[in-house]
Amino acid sequence: MKDYLSTLTGNDKIDIEVLINDTNEGFAKGMNKGMKVSNSPYVCLLNNDILVTDGWLEEMIKVAEADSEAGIVNPSSNNFGLRFGKDTTLEEFARTFRSQTGKWIEMESGIGFCMLIKKEVVNKIGYLDENYGLAFFEDRDYSRRAKLAGYKCVMAKGCYVYHLEGQSVKLLKDKDDLFRKNAEIFYRKWGKPQRIGYIITQRNEDKFEQLRKHIKDQVQAGNRIWIFQKDNSGELKPYEHLDVMSNRLPAGFFKLSAFWNIVKKKKKFDRLYVDDAGLRNLFEFFRWLHKARVMEE
Repeated sequence: MKDYLSTLTGNDKIDIEVLINDTNEGFAKGMNKGMKVSNSPYVCLLNNDILVTDGWLEEMIKVAEADSEAGIVNPSSNNFGLRFGKDTTLEEFARTFRSQTGKWIEMESGIGFCMLIKKEVVNKIGYLDENYGLAFFEDRDYSRRAKLAGYKCVMAKGCYVYHLEGQSVKLLKDKDDLFRKNAEIFYRKWGKPQRIGYIITQRNEDKFEQLRKHIKDQVQAGNRIWIFQKDNSGELKPYEHLDVMSNRLPAGFFKLSAFWNIVKKKKKFDRLYVDDAGLRNLFEFFRWLHKARVMEE
């Protein structure tokens, strides 16, 4: 990689300046060096284990320019659960996203594998926090700071980048310990995100409006939301956000299905909001199994 980068030269349209570190100084410090010398309106942080597709960067810039508050942009990616099958090539799969050009969805945090940042954001909040060392959580920390400054983190729907997850850090010694250490740093600074479930057994338009506001507040606080509703009832539709998951379950077995969907998850919920008193009592009785605090909506 070092030998290849050393051969890169610019032309009359593209100016290339290659910065090479003799040692691995960590993701934050390495990215900061590049961000500090850039005078472009955008900087794009890239891992070395990604595969880009046609038009990926143009589409991300298009999304950033369409909304003044979109300060950090990720592409659509397998990082967000968008995976393609063995019978489809990467470019073929990427083409299926292009009909959504210019569209985006808000998310809680950008991810540093392929992260476009407006230079105005850098000018306003500074650089990545180098206290996170070699890797992990510096992108989430930066995203929180950007949001505090009034910007959004969004995913561009019209382009796709594949990430060979974990390859860029697999050679790090004690990476699990480093992950845990940086998680503690992040949680001390920002609080630990919670996993919150809403189980809705009955349609109530007035209560829906209150729930939408409550859900939006919880997401803006950095929490992840799961909504469980009957498949034959009107759907509670909060504002679109990558960290709000909606689950439509069979009406005939709704309570049983909702209970099973909660208790089977390996990552347990922190809070459950339940609008039905009987179902709420059931979850209270089995709290030893699902671990969550059970609350009335």
